Amino acid sequence: MTTLVIGSLALAQSRARPVKPGGKPKPSASATAETRGDEKAPLAPPIGSSGAASASSDAGAAALASTGELTEPTRLSPLNPAPTEFSEAGASAASVDYERLLADIASLRARVAAVSDTLFHSRLSLALQTSGDHGRIAALNVLLDDGVVWTSPASFHADDATTIYDHAVAPGHHSVTVDIERRDDRNDTFRSSQRSRFVVEVPPDHSLSVQVKLSDESDIGGEFPSAKKGQYELFVSARAKAQPIAR
Repeated sequence: MTTLVIGSLALAQSRARPVKPGGKPKPSASATAETRGDEKAPLAPPIGSSGAASASSDAGAAALASTGELTEPTRLSPLNPAPTEFSEAGASAASVDYERLLADIASLRARVAAVSDTLFHSRLSLALQTSGDHGRIAALNVLLDDGVVWTSPASFHADDATTIYDHAVAPGHHSVTVDIERRDDRNDTFRSSQRSRFVVEVPPDHSLSVQVKLSDESDIGGEFPSAKKGQYELFVSARAKAQPIAR
């Protein structure tokens, strides 16, 4: 009996050995494997976090660099023109037949004058006279009631009064406008322009003659380059006279 009790006590002591203080329990093999797996493959950040946005931007930039196609993060403004929106040659110039256009204008003027001659008995004539030693006409237009009725040819000059318009018009008030640009033949950079408007009255059954004189006594083109001074002297005058038309 004594021998059996001693053997039972020895067996109980061997199964329940006390743990030494300060020691750590040894992890199991399965736990070690899970830990090593976590170190090699960290968990992905949740959707919507800043990490995901950065990854998306990097992916878009990489796609643009490799394929040249735009992705959502690198989309351009819709205000930017498309590559094919404009031609490399620019806007095509409109082809205008100026000779035909001038011919059509002259034909229209002739038709208007013919109709006026038929409808009205009163007449209006316009004459021009120019003067000046060095002033040259660069452009000259004469308008009747704000419509051009005469344009000067190149280098126009009239020492004496030259009739440029003579047609029937409706009796009453009319406006005569002279639009002129001059240049100095000594120095073409010195130019001047004038626009003068005169209102005249054509009495019924009368012919009104309007004589316009254009004079240029400017000396700035010859004096200013050397003397550093000069002046423009430009004059426009108009004389009107009406005479009855015999029926």
